[in-house]
Amino acid sequence: MIKGRLISSQRYLNRAIVVERAVKFKRFVVNVFPVVLRGTQYTILMDGHHNFAAARLAGVAPDFRPVSKKLMKILSGMGAHEVEAFLINNVTDSNYYFVNTGDVVDALLLPDTGHRFHVHFGNQWVLGGHS
Repeated sequence: MIKGRLISSQRYLNRAIVVERAVKFKRFVVNVFPVVLRGTQYTILMDGHHNFAAARLAGVAPDFRPVSKKLMKILSGMGAHEVEAFLINNVTDSNYYFVNTGDVVDALLLPDTGHRFHVHFGNQWVLGGHS
């Protein structure tokens, strides 16, 4: 399920949540999305950052799963370059970084200006979107 290097744009972690999950959980579900961005294969850690960190702390492998059907439906309605631009331009709380090292993915620092800016909220495109 992991293709290329694992990246993320979320660095925030609540340490107390990570420790609690490492102690209590037996399975650590993490949602990922394999994608080619600017010609390089990556897998984006989309959801489950606390679970991923807890799995590391507990010394076990996370249970990697695909992203939700809802997100897949949204992305499948877009062209490949549109998905690429959407993912490059919409980050969480940091630039994309390699999960295993923490190093920033330099190739993904600049925005993709080849497509309109998109904002999807409540199952509707509120800016950009499909014409």
